[in-house]
Amino acid sequence: MAGLQNRRQKLDPSAGVFKRPRIDSDDIIIEILSRLPVKSLLRFRCVCKSWQTLISDSHLVRKHLRRAVRGVNANSCKLLISNSPLYSIDYEELEDVNSFVAIRELHLPVPLVLDRMSIVGSCNGLICLHENKGDFFLWNPCTRDTLKLPGVTYFPSSPMFYGFGYDSTIEDYKVIVGGTSSSESGLLTTTIALFTLKSGSWRTVQDLNYVKLNGQGCLLNEALHWVEFEWRLEASFYVLSSRIISFDLAGEKFQEMVPLSSYLSDQKYISIRIGTTTNCLFVYMFNHRNFSDIAITIWVMKEYGVKESWTKIIDIPSKPFRPLEGVFFLNLICIFESGEVCMSCAGGLVSYNPKENTFRSVLSSPVIWLPEAIMYVETLVSPVVESWADI
Repeated sequence: MAGLQNRRQKLDPSAGVFKRPRIDSDDIIIEILSRLPVKSLLRFRCVCKSWQTLISDSHLVRKHLRRAVRGVNANSCKLLISNSPLYSIDYEELEDVNSFVAIRELHLPVPLVLDRMSIVGSCNGLICLHENKGDFFLWNPCTRDTLKLPGVTYFPSSPMFYGFGYDSTIEDYKVIVGGTSSSESGLLTTTIALFTLKSGSWRTVQDLNYVKLNGQGCLLNEALHWVEFEWRLEASFYVLSSRIISFDLAGEKFQEMVPLSSYLSDQKYISIRIGTTTNCLFVYMFNHRNFSDIAITIWVMKEYGVKESWTKIIDIPSKPFRPLEGVFFLNLICIFESGEVCMSCAGGLVSYNPKENTFRSVLSSPVIWLPEAIMYVETLVSPVVESWADI
């Protein structure tokens, strides 16, 4: 199925005019379909066999994916909440304070115990889930296509950190889980188990430089990012030192990114975490209440890899948190263009308005644990390798 670019004809010197290009009707249909939401495309697949084949074609899936990732397709960005049950929220409705936020319940095609499940990551419409008993799943919430990964039988310790992303150099998806092990000399090293979707198997990468990481890696520019931190004793009290560690999915190596702003190293904070918003990394610090009236400080790296681009954008005072129990039991999810900050806490999902210094509840949680949340885009990408051989 050739594209329009293959059907354009060059200028005919003898005629002095362009000849009208011959356009295949499938090209026009694909161009139209690539602009539609996934929900509509799934309905159209039921029209007839030829439409089912067309909508499953890798050319359309890729074209639709590019539009969804760039945000061209309306309402394609969603927020997944690992509540009980799972919920999906439209990002644009979440951002609009005057809009009704529609909450859609999601159904997993495989039985998973949600309070024993972790979100490993999200990429191109696929979400990677990890059940605490050891099973990993790749799942498209829109198409409900699901793939259970083979077990990691030779991993030497309980996974301490994990991540999921896409390596464009080999056009493949990768899942990593990592932990600490000891070398023959007794030194601590890092070992990771790495799954590639095309191979359908895991392999280990051993004796990597020791990194002290925990939890989900934050995906940006085909690299996973964590904040590594440790306590050290200074002047009779402990302070927290931290740095950003990245794992390049193509090179499969850890490295320290450009350091955090020197201003951060002078602050007395008790925890620091990392996230992404509008293709930028951000970190948020939980300040020590004995030294500051500010509960949380948010910094954004506006230019990837440039230390001087770290910019402090929001200070959230302690006072608004008083109605919320457990200020440190929360995670920042995203920062809207309006400046509002969306975060998950033990009570559910809330949004903070820095201009008015107020919170608004988005979703109440019936459970007592902190729900995980992650952004994803609605796509046709399937975790079943045979369906995306050329994607």
